[in-house]
Amino acid sequence: MSGPSLKRQALSGMRWTVSARVLVQLITWPSTIIVMRLLEPRDYGLVAMSTVVIGFLTMFGDPGLAAGLVQTDVLRDETSRAASALIALINLLLLGVLMLAAPSIAAWYHEPELTQVIRVASLSLLMTAVATVPQAHLVRNLRFREMALALIAGNVAASLATILCAILGLGVWSLVLGTLVLSALRSIVIIVYNRSAVWPDFSRGLAPVRHLMHFSVHMLGNRILWYCSMNLDVMVLGRLVHSTELGSYSVGASLAAIPGDKAMDAVNRVAFPTLSRMRSKRAQFNYTYERIQRMLALFGFLVAWGFAAIAPEFVHVVLSEKWRLAVIPLAMLSIAAPIRMLTALQNTVNNAAGVPQASNKVLGLTCLMLPVGVLIGAHIAGINGAAVSCVVVYAIVFFVSTLYTCRVTERDLRDNLRLILVPSVAGISMVIVTWVLRALLLVHLPTAVLLCVEIVAAAAAFFGTVHVLGPAVLSDARALLGELLRPEKSANPGIAS
Repeated sequence: MSGPSLKRQALSGMRWTVSARVLVQLITWPSTIIVMRLLEPRDYGLVAMSTVVIGFLTMFGDPGLAAGLVQTDVLRDETSRAASALIALINLLLLGVLMLAAPSIAAWYHEPELTQVIRVASLSLLMTAVATVPQAHLVRNLRFREMALALIAGNVAASLATILCAILGLGVWSLVLGTLVLSALRSIVIIVYNRSAVWPDFSRGLAPVRHLMHFSVHMLGNRILWYCSMNLDVMVLGRLVHSTELGSYSVGASLAAIPGDKAMDAVNRVAFPTLSRMRSKRAQFNYTYERIQRMLALFGFLVAWGFAAIAPEFVHVVLSEKWRLAVIPLAMLSIAAPIRMLTALQNTVNNAAGVPQASNKVLGLTCLMLPVGVLIGAHIAGINGAAVSCVVVYAIVFFVSTLYTCRVTERDLRDNLRLILVPSVAGISMVIVTWVLRALLLVHLPTAVLLCVEIVAAAAAFFGTVHVLGPAVLSDARALLGELLRPEKSANPGIAS
Protein backbone atom coordinates (compact mmCIF):
# COMPACT_ATOMS: atom_id res chain seq x y z
CA MET A 1 0.00 0.00 0.00
CA SER A 2 1.40 3.41 -0.93
CA GLY A 3 2.28 6.03 1.66
CA PRO A 4 -0.53 8.48 0.79
CA SER A 5 -3.07 5.65 0.67
CA LEU A 6 -1.97 4.34 4.04
CA LYS A 7 -2.09 7.85 5.45
CA ARG A 8 -5.65 8.36 4.21
CA GLN A 9 -6.80 5.05 5.63
CA ALA A 10 -5.06 5.68 8.95
CA LEU A 11 -6.65 9.11 9.29
CA SER A 12 -10.06 7.81 8.27
CA GLY A 13 -9.71 4.91 10.68
CA MET A 14 -8.70 7.19 13.51
CA ARG A 15 -11.59 9.53 12.74
CA TRP A 16 -14.13 6.70 12.78
CA THR A 17 -12.68 5.05 15.85
CA VAL A 18 -12.44 8.25 17.87
CA SER A 19 -15.91 9.35 16.79
CA ALA A 20 -17.31 5.97 17.81
CA ARG A 21 -15.60 6.19 21.19
CA VAL A 22 -16.96 9.67 21.81
CA LEU A 23 -20.48 8.58 20.86
CA VAL A 24 -20.22 5.45 23.00
CA GLN A 25 -19.10 7.55 25.96
CA LEU A 26 -22.01 9.94 25.51
CA ILE A 27 -24.31 6.92 25.68
CA THR A 28 -22.62 4.73 28.28
CA TRP A 29 -21.57 7.38 30.80
CA PRO A 30 -25.14 8.42 31.71
CA SER A 31 -26.27 4.80 31.71
CA THR A 32 -23.32 3.78 33.90
CA ILE A 33 -24.15 6.49 36.44
CA ILE A 34 -27.82 5.47 36.44
CA VAL A 35 -26.94 1.83 37.05
CA MET A 36 -24.46 2.72 39.81
CA ARG A 37 -27.19 4.65 41.62
CA LEU A 38 -29.58 1.70 41.27
CA LEU A 39 -27.20 -1.09 42.30
CA GLU A 40 -25.13 -1.69 45.41
CA PRO A 41 -21.33 -1.81 45.84
CA ARG A 42 -21.55 -5.55 46.53
CA ASP A 43 -23.03 -6.16 43.06
CA TYR A 44 -19.98 -4.55 41.50
CA GLY A 45 -17.71 -6.51 43.84
CA LEU A 46 -19.14 -9.83 42.65
CA VAL A 47 -18.79 -8.81 39.00
CA ALA A 48 -15.22 -7.66 39.62
CA MET A 49 -14.35 -11.08 41.05
CA SER A 50 -15.90 -12.97 38.12
CA THR A 51 -14.49 -10.57 35.51
CA VAL A 52 -10.93 -11.00 36.76
CA VAL A 53 -11.13 -14.79 36.44
CA ILE A 54 -13.00 -14.92 33.13
CA GLY A 55 -10.92 -12.13 31.65
CA PHE A 56 -7.71 -13.95 32.49
CA LEU A 57 -8.83 -17.17 30.81
CA THR A 58 -10.09 -15.16 27.84
CA MET A 59 -6.46 -14.28 27.13
CA PHE A 60 -5.88 -17.94 26.24
CA GLY A 61 -8.99 -17.99 24.05
CA ASP A 62 -6.99 -16.32 21.30
CA PRO A 63 -3.35 -17.44 21.60
CA GLY A 64 -2.13 -14.37 19.75
CA LEU A 65 -3.39 -15.64 16.39
CA ALA A 66 -5.58 -12.61 15.65
CA ALA A 67 -2.58 -10.28 15.96
CA GLY A 68 -0.58 -12.69 13.81
CA LEU A 69 -3.27 -12.60 11.10
CA VAL A 70 -3.10 -8.80 11.11
CA GLN A 71 0.69 -8.62 11.06
CA THR A 72 1.56 -11.35 8.54
CA ASP A 73 2.60 -10.21 5.06
CA VAL A 74 0.44 -12.74 3.15
CA LEU A 75 -2.84 -14.12 4.50
CA ARG A 76 -4.33 -17.27 2.97
CA ASP A 77 -7.86 -18.59 3.45
CA GLU A 78 -6.61 -21.89 4.87
CA THR A 79 -4.67 -19.96 7.52
CA SER A 80 -7.78 -18.08 8.65
CA ARG A 81 -9.84 -21.28 8.78
CA ALA A 82 -7.22 -23.14 10.81
CA ALA A 83 -6.93 -20.19 13.20
CA SER A 84 -10.72 -20.13 13.59
CA ALA A 85 -10.77 -23.86 14.37
CA LEU A 86 -8.02 -23.58 16.98
CA ILE A 87 -9.67 -20.56 18.65
CA ALA A 88 -13.07 -22.32 18.76
CA LEU A 89 -11.55 -25.46 20.29
CA ILE A 90 -9.64 -23.54 22.95
CA ASN A 91 -12.70 -21.50 23.97
CA LEU A 92 -14.87 -24.61 24.32
CA LEU A 93 -12.25 -26.10 26.62
CA LEU A 94 -12.04 -22.88 28.65
CA LEU A 95 -15.82 -22.76 29.00
CA GLY A 96 -15.78 -26.30 30.40
CA VAL A 97 -13.03 -25.39 32.84
CA LEU A 98 -14.98 -22.40 34.14
CA MET A 99 -18.18 -24.38 34.53
CA LEU A 100 -16.37 -26.99 36.64
CA ALA A 101 -14.13 -24.59 38.58
CA ALA A 102 -16.81 -22.00 39.45
CA PRO A 103 -17.65 -23.47 42.91
CA SER A 104 -13.98 -23.59 43.89
CA ILE A 105 -13.44 -20.00 42.76
CA ALA A 106 -16.48 -18.89 44.76
CA ALA A 107 -15.15 -20.71 47.82
CA TRP A 108 -11.75 -18.99 47.41
CA TYR A 109 -13.46 -15.59 47.51
CA HIS A 110 -15.93 -16.67 50.24
CA GLU A 111 -18.87 -15.68 48.00
CA PRO A 112 -21.26 -18.63 47.26
CA GLU A 113 -23.34 -16.50 44.86
CA LEU A 114 -20.29 -16.12 42.66
CA THR A 115 -20.69 -19.68 41.29
CA GLN A 116 -23.69 -18.94 39.08
CA VAL A 117 -22.37 -15.49 38.16
CA ILE A 118 -19.19 -17.06 36.73
CA ARG A 119 -21.08 -19.80 34.89
CA VAL A 120 -23.45 -17.43 33.14
CA ALA A 121 -20.88 -14.72 32.42
CA SER A 122 -18.47 -17.28 30.90
CA LEU A 123 -20.85 -17.76 27.95
CA SER A 124 -19.28 -14.60 26.53
CA LEU A 125 -16.26 -16.75 25.60
CA LEU A 126 -18.19 -18.46 22.82
CA MET A 127 -19.72 -15.21 21.58
CA THR A 128 -16.33 -13.57 21.30
CA ALA A 129 -14.63 -16.61 19.76
CA VAL A 130 -16.82 -16.74 16.64
CA ALA A 131 -15.94 -13.13 15.80
CA THR A 132 -12.20 -13.22 16.54
CA VAL A 133 -10.98 -14.09 13.04
CA PRO A 134 -13.59 -11.93 11.21
CA GLN A 135 -12.49 -9.02 13.40
CA ALA A 136 -8.84 -9.69 12.51
CA HIS A 137 -9.82 -9.51 8.83
CA LEU A 138 -11.49 -6.12 9.33
CA VAL A 139 -8.51 -4.75 11.25
CA ARG A 140 -6.03 -6.08 8.69
CA ASN A 141 -7.92 -4.33 5.90
CA LEU A 142 -8.15 -1.12 7.97
CA ARG A 143 -11.96 -1.27 7.91
CA PHE A 144 -12.31 0.85 11.03
CA ARG A 145 -15.70 2.24 10.03
CA GLU A 146 -17.23 -1.22 10.34
CA MET A 147 -15.44 -1.87 13.62
CA ALA A 148 -16.73 1.44 14.98
CA LEU A 149 -20.33 0.68 14.02
CA ALA A 150 -20.11 -2.75 15.67
CA LEU A 151 -18.81 -1.10 18.82
CA ILE A 152 -21.62 1.46 18.86
CA ALA A 153 -24.35 -1.14 18.28
CA GLY A 154 -23.06 -3.41 21.03
CA ASN A 155 -22.69 -0.67 23.62
CA VAL A 156 -26.07 0.91 22.93
CA ALA A 157 -27.83 -2.44 23.30
CA ALA A 158 -25.82 -3.34 26.41
CA SER A 159 -26.56 0.00 28.09
CA LEU A 160 -30.29 -0.33 27.50
CA ALA A 161 -30.33 -3.95 28.69
CA THR A 162 -28.36 -3.15 31.85
CA ILE A 163 -30.58 -0.21 32.81
CA LEU A 164 -33.76 -2.22 32.21
CA CYS A 165 -32.52 -5.13 34.32
CA ALA A 166 -31.42 -2.77 37.11
CA ILE A 167 -34.84 -1.08 37.15
CA LEU A 168 -36.45 -4.52 37.37
CA GLY A 169 -34.37 -5.22 40.46
CA LEU A 170 -32.11 -7.96 39.05
CA GLY A 171 -29.10 -6.68 40.97
CA VAL A 172 -25.79 -8.23 39.94
CA TRP A 173 -27.47 -9.98 37.00
CA SER A 174 -28.05 -6.59 35.40
CA LEU A 175 -24.29 -6.26 34.90
CA VAL A 176 -23.84 -9.88 33.78
CA LEU A 177 -26.63 -9.78 31.19
CA GLY A 178 -25.46 -6.40 29.91
CA THR A 179 -22.02 -7.85 29.25
CA LEU A 180 -23.51 -10.82 27.36
CA VAL A 181 -25.63 -8.52 25.20
CA LEU A 182 -22.55 -6.45 24.35
CA SER A 183 -20.51 -9.52 23.34
CA ALA A 184 -23.33 -11.08 21.34
CA LEU A 185 -24.43 -8.07 19.32
CA ARG A 186 -20.91 -6.81 18.64
CA SER A 187 -19.89 -10.25 17.35
CA ILE A 188 -22.95 -10.47 15.12
CA VAL A 189 -22.29 -7.06 13.54
CA ILE A 190 -18.61 -7.89 12.95
CA ILE A 191 -19.55 -11.15 11.21
CA VAL A 192 -22.12 -9.36 9.07
CA TYR A 193 -19.56 -6.76 7.95
CA ASN A 194 -17.06 -9.51 7.20
CA ARG A 195 -19.85 -11.00 5.04
CA SER A 196 -19.60 -14.38 6.73
CA ALA A 197 -18.19 -16.22 9.67
CA VAL A 198 -14.82 -17.86 9.09
CA TRP A 199 -15.73 -21.55 9.22
CA PRO A 200 -13.26 -23.70 11.16
CA ASP A 201 -11.13 -26.18 9.24
CA PHE A 202 -8.67 -28.29 11.20
CA SER A 203 -8.09 -30.90 8.50
CA ARG A 204 -4.42 -29.90 8.18
CA GLY A 205 -3.89 -29.43 11.88
CA LEU A 206 -1.58 -26.59 12.90
CA ALA A 207 0.35 -26.52 9.63
CA PRO A 208 -1.43 -23.46 8.13
CA VAL A 209 -0.85 -21.35 11.27
CA ARG A 210 2.58 -22.64 12.27
CA HIS A 211 4.34 -19.67 10.65
CA LEU A 212 2.33 -17.34 12.93
CA MET A 213 3.27 -19.16 16.11
CA HIS A 214 6.52 -17.35 16.95
CA PHE A 215 4.95 -13.91 16.74
CA SER A 216 1.67 -15.13 18.24
CA VAL A 217 3.32 -16.70 21.28
CA HIS A 218 5.06 -13.42 22.09
CA MET A 219 1.78 -11.56 21.59
CA LEU A 220 -0.07 -14.02 23.82
CA GLY A 221 2.53 -13.55 26.52
CA ASN A 222 2.25 -9.81 26.07
CA ARG A 223 -1.53 -9.87 26.43
CA ILE A 224 -1.48 -12.13 29.49
CA LEU A 225 1.11 -9.97 31.20
CA TRP A 226 -0.81 -6.82 30.27
CA TYR A 227 -4.06 -8.21 31.67
CA CYS A 228 -2.37 -9.25 34.90
CA SER A 229 -0.70 -5.86 35.21
CA MET A 230 -4.09 -4.18 34.91
CA ASN A 231 -6.02 -6.54 37.21
CA LEU A 232 -3.68 -7.95 39.83
CA ASP A 233 -4.84 -5.29 42.29
CA VAL A 234 -8.42 -6.60 42.09
CA MET A 235 -7.20 -10.21 42.24
CA VAL A 236 -5.31 -9.53 45.47
CA LEU A 237 -7.94 -7.30 47.09
CA GLY A 238 -10.73 -9.77 46.26
CA ARG A 239 -9.13 -12.15 48.74
CA LEU A 240 -8.32 -9.53 51.39
CA VAL A 241 -11.44 -7.33 51.66
CA HIS A 242 -15.22 -7.71 51.71
CA SER A 243 -17.10 -7.63 48.40
CA THR A 244 -18.63 -4.24 49.35
CA GLU A 245 -15.18 -2.68 49.75
CA LEU A 246 -13.99 -4.40 46.59
CA GLY A 247 -17.04 -3.02 44.77
CA SER A 248 -16.17 0.52 45.87
CA TYR A 249 -12.54 0.04 44.79
CA SER A 250 -13.64 -1.52 41.51
CA VAL A 251 -15.99 1.35 40.68
CA GLY A 252 -13.31 3.90 41.52
CA ALA A 253 -10.82 1.98 39.36
CA SER A 254 -13.31 1.66 36.49
CA LEU A 255 -14.22 5.34 36.49
CA ALA A 256 -10.55 6.32 36.67
CA ALA A 257 -9.68 4.00 33.79
CA ILE A 258 -12.56 4.85 31.46
CA PRO A 259 -10.96 7.88 29.71
CA GLY A 260 -7.59 6.19 29.27
CA ASP A 261 -8.90 2.75 28.35
CA LYS A 262 -11.34 4.10 25.78
CA ALA A 263 -8.73 6.42 24.29
CA MET A 264 -6.13 3.64 24.11
CA ASP A 265 -8.59 1.19 22.62
CA ALA A 266 -9.36 3.71 19.89
CA VAL A 267 -5.69 4.48 19.30
CA ASN A 268 -4.53 0.86 19.37
CA ARG A 269 -7.09 -0.27 16.81
CA VAL A 270 -5.54 2.19 14.35
CA ALA A 271 -1.97 2.54 15.61
CA PHE A 272 -0.98 -1.13 15.66
CA PRO A 273 -1.86 -2.01 12.04
CA THR A 274 -0.70 1.40 10.79
CA LEU A 275 2.65 1.39 12.62
CA SER A 276 3.17 -2.27 11.70
CA ARG A 277 3.22 -1.24 8.04
CA MET A 278 5.69 1.58 8.77
CA ARG A 279 8.21 -0.41 10.78
CA SER A 280 10.73 -0.45 7.92
CA LYS A 281 10.57 3.38 7.68
CA ARG A 282 12.06 4.55 10.97
CA ALA A 283 11.60 8.31 10.52
CA GLN A 284 7.96 7.93 9.51
CA PHE A 285 7.37 5.45 12.33
CA ASN A 286 8.84 7.74 15.00
CA TYR A 287 7.09 10.84 13.69
CA THR A 288 3.72 9.12 13.92
CA TYR A 289 4.50 7.78 17.42
CA GLU A 290 5.53 11.23 18.68
CA ARG A 291 2.34 12.91 17.44
CA ILE A 292 0.16 10.25 19.03
CA GLN A 293 2.10 10.47 22.30
CA ARG A 294 1.70 14.26 22.49
CA MET A 295 -2.02 14.00 21.83
CA LEU A 296 -2.51 11.26 24.42
CA ALA A 297 -0.49 13.12 27.04
CA LEU A 298 -2.56 16.25 26.55
CA PHE A 299 -5.81 14.29 26.79
CA GLY A 300 -4.71 12.03 29.63
CA PHE A 301 -3.38 14.63 32.04
CA LEU A 302 -6.34 16.93 31.41
CA VAL A 303 -9.12 14.40 31.87
CA ALA A 304 -7.59 11.96 34.36
CA TRP A 305 -5.91 14.43 36.70
CA GLY A 306 -8.94 16.66 36.42
CA PHE A 307 -11.02 13.70 37.57
CA ALA A 308 -8.63 13.14 40.48
CA ALA A 309 -8.96 16.77 41.54
CA ILE A 310 -12.78 16.74 41.69
CA ALA A 311 -13.22 13.17 43.01
CA PRO A 312 -14.83 14.04 46.42
CA GLU A 313 -17.48 16.29 44.92
CA PHE A 314 -18.08 13.99 41.95
CA VAL A 315 -18.78 10.96 44.14
CA HIS A 316 -21.04 12.94 46.49
CA VAL A 317 -23.12 14.61 43.75
CA VAL A 318 -23.17 12.03 40.95
CA LEU A 319 -22.90 8.62 42.62
CA SER A 320 -24.43 9.33 46.08
CA GLU A 321 -23.09 8.78 49.57
CA LYS A 322 -23.26 4.97 49.40
CA TRP A 323 -20.15 5.14 47.20
CA ARG A 324 -18.10 7.35 49.55
CA LEU A 325 -15.48 4.60 49.97
CA ALA A 326 -14.67 5.02 46.27
CA VAL A 327 -13.33 8.60 46.65
CA ILE A 328 -9.67 7.84 47.45
CA PRO A 329 -9.37 4.94 44.95
CA LEU A 330 -10.92 7.14 42.27
CA ALA A 331 -8.54 10.02 42.98
CA MET A 332 -5.37 7.92 43.25
CA LEU A 333 -6.07 5.69 40.27
CA SER A 334 -6.97 8.75 38.18
CA ILE A 335 -3.50 10.09 38.94
CA ALA A 336 -2.05 6.81 37.67
CA ALA A 337 -4.31 6.73 34.58
CA PRO A 338 -2.26 8.88 32.14
CA ILE A 339 0.91 7.04 33.16
CA ARG A 340 -0.78 3.73 32.38
CA MET A 341 -2.09 5.16 29.11
CA LEU A 342 1.35 6.22 27.90
CA THR A 343 2.83 2.88 28.97
CA ALA A 344 0.15 1.13 26.93
CA LEU A 345 1.07 3.23 23.89
CA GLN A 346 4.72 2.24 24.31
CA ASN A 347 3.70 -1.43 24.39
CA THR A 348 1.80 -0.94 21.13
CA VAL A 349 4.80 0.77 19.56
CA ASN A 350 7.15 -2.04 20.62
CA ASN A 351 4.77 -4.69 19.27
CA ALA A 352 4.26 -2.85 15.98
CA ALA A 353 8.03 -2.57 15.62
CA GLY A 354 8.22 -6.35 15.87
CA VAL A 355 9.80 -6.38 19.35
CA PRO A 356 7.07 -7.65 21.72
CA GLN A 357 9.83 -8.97 24.01
CA ALA A 358 10.43 -5.40 25.21
CA SER A 359 6.81 -5.02 26.24
CA ASN A 360 6.84 -8.42 27.92
CA LYS A 361 9.76 -7.40 30.12
CA VAL A 362 7.97 -4.23 31.21
CA LEU A 363 4.71 -6.06 31.87
CA GLY A 364 6.56 -8.78 33.74
CA LEU A 365 8.03 -6.11 36.01
CA THR A 366 4.53 -4.75 36.62
CA CYS A 367 3.22 -8.20 37.49
CA LEU A 368 6.01 -8.61 40.03
CA MET A 369 5.71 -5.19 41.63
CA LEU A 370 1.93 -4.61 41.65
CA PRO A 371 0.79 -7.45 43.95
CA VAL A 372 3.58 -6.68 46.40
CA GLY A 373 2.64 -3.00 46.41
CA VAL A 374 -1.07 -3.74 46.81
CA LEU A 375 -0.41 -6.18 49.66
CA ILE A 376 1.70 -3.61 51.49
CA GLY A 377 -0.74 -0.78 50.83
CA ALA A 378 -3.80 -2.82 51.79
CA HIS A 379 -2.10 -3.96 55.01
CA ILE A 380 -1.43 -0.34 55.97
CA ALA A 381 -4.66 1.38 54.89
CA GLY A 382 -7.05 -1.06 53.18
CA ILE A 383 -8.32 -0.17 49.70
CA ASN A 384 -7.02 3.40 50.04
CA GLY A 385 -3.48 2.19 50.70
CA ALA A 386 -3.74 -0.23 47.78
CA ALA A 387 -4.72 2.64 45.48
CA VAL A 388 -1.78 4.78 46.60
CA SER A 389 0.62 1.89 46.03
CA CYS A 390 -0.65 1.57 42.45
CA VAL A 391 0.46 5.14 41.71
CA VAL A 392 4.00 4.38 42.89
CA VAL A 393 4.23 1.10 40.97
CA TYR A 394 2.91 2.52 37.68
CA ALA A 395 5.28 5.51 37.87
CA ILE A 396 8.30 3.20 38.20
CA VAL A 397 7.03 0.95 35.41
CA PHE A 398 6.50 3.91 33.08
CA PHE A 399 10.10 5.03 33.47
CA VAL A 400 11.41 1.52 32.73
CA SER A 401 9.02 1.20 29.78
CA THR A 402 10.27 4.49 28.37
CA LEU A 403 13.86 3.23 28.49
CA TYR A 404 12.94 0.11 26.50
CA THR A 405 10.89 2.03 23.94
CA CYS A 406 13.72 4.50 23.40
CA ARG A 407 15.97 1.57 22.52
CA VAL A 408 13.42 0.09 20.12
CA THR A 409 12.76 3.42 18.37
CA GLU A 410 16.37 4.65 18.66
CA ARG A 411 15.26 7.87 20.33
CA ASP A 412 16.79 9.84 23.21
CA LEU A 413 15.24 9.45 26.67
CA ARG A 414 15.18 13.19 27.32
CA ASP A 415 13.42 13.85 24.03
CA ASN A 416 10.81 11.25 24.90
CA LEU A 417 10.12 12.66 28.37
CA ARG A 418 10.07 16.20 26.99
CA LEU A 419 6.97 15.31 24.98
CA ILE A 420 4.93 14.93 28.18
CA LEU A 421 6.53 17.71 30.24
CA VAL A 422 4.08 20.50 29.40
CA PRO A 423 0.88 18.43 29.84
CA SER A 424 2.11 17.03 33.17
CA VAL A 425 3.01 20.48 34.55
CA ALA A 426 -0.38 21.76 33.38
CA GLY A 427 -2.03 18.86 35.18
CA ILE A 428 -0.23 19.71 38.42
CA SER A 429 -1.31 23.35 38.19
CA MET A 430 -4.90 22.22 37.59
CA VAL A 431 -4.89 20.03 40.71
CA ILE A 432 -3.41 22.82 42.85
CA VAL A 433 -6.01 25.35 41.67
CA THR A 434 -8.82 22.88 42.44
CA TRP A 435 -7.51 22.15 45.93
CA VAL A 436 -7.22 25.87 46.72
CA LEU A 437 -10.79 26.49 45.53
CA ARG A 438 -12.07 23.62 47.67
CA ALA A 439 -10.33 25.00 50.75
CA LEU A 440 -11.75 28.49 50.16
CA LEU A 441 -15.29 27.66 49.03
CA LEU A 442 -16.24 24.33 50.61
CA VAL A 443 -18.19 25.88 53.49
CA HIS A 444 -19.75 28.61 51.35
CA LEU A 445 -21.19 26.74 48.34
CA PRO A 446 -23.45 23.72 47.86
CA THR A 447 -21.46 20.69 46.74
CA ALA A 448 -23.04 20.61 43.28
CA VAL A 449 -22.19 24.28 42.66
CA LEU A 450 -18.67 23.76 43.97
CA LEU A 451 -18.23 20.87 41.56
CA CYS A 452 -19.17 23.05 38.59
CA VAL A 453 -16.85 25.85 39.73
CA GLU A 454 -13.98 23.38 40.14
CA ILE A 455 -14.47 21.95 36.65
CA VAL A 456 -14.38 25.38 35.00
CA ALA A 457 -11.39 26.54 37.05
CA ALA A 458 -9.49 23.30 36.44
CA ALA A 459 -9.95 23.50 32.66
CA ALA A 460 -8.90 27.15 32.64
CA ALA A 461 -5.79 26.39 34.71
CA PHE A 462 -4.78 23.49 32.46
CA PHE A 463 -5.17 25.22 29.11
CA GLY A 464 -3.73 28.45 30.48
CA THR A 465 -0.58 26.65 31.61
CA VAL A 466 -0.24 24.80 28.30
CA HIS A 467 -0.70 28.07 26.39
CA VAL A 468 2.06 29.76 28.41
CA LEU A 469 4.58 26.89 28.54
CA GLY A 470 4.01 25.12 25.25
CA PRO A 471 1.65 26.70 22.75
CA ALA A 472 3.07 24.38 20.08
CA VAL A 473 1.52 21.42 21.93
CA LEU A 474 -1.95 22.87 21.48
CA SER A 475 -1.20 23.82 17.88
CA ASP A 476 -0.12 20.30 17.02
CA ALA A 477 -3.14 18.83 18.80
CA ARG A 478 -5.46 21.12 16.84
CA ALA A 479 -3.67 20.20 13.59
CA LEU A 480 -3.92 16.48 14.27
CA LEU A 481 -7.56 16.83 15.27
CA GLY A 482 -8.22 18.73 12.05
CA GLU A 483 -6.64 15.91 10.04
CA LEU A 484 -8.80 13.37 11.82
CA LEU A 485 -11.98 15.33 11.18
CA ARG A 486 -11.16 16.55 7.64
CA PRO A 487 -8.42 14.27 6.29
CA GLU A 488 -9.20 14.99 2.64
CA LYS A 489 -8.69 18.73 3.17
CA SER A 490 -5.62 18.57 5.35
CA ALA A 491 -2.61 20.40 4.07
CA ASN A 492 -0.40 19.37 6.97
CA PRO A 493 2.22 16.68 6.72
CA GLY A 494 -0.22 14.28 8.23
CA ILE A 495 -0.11 11.63 10.85
CA ALA A 496 2.37 9.59 8.93
CA SER A 497 3.58 11.46 5.94
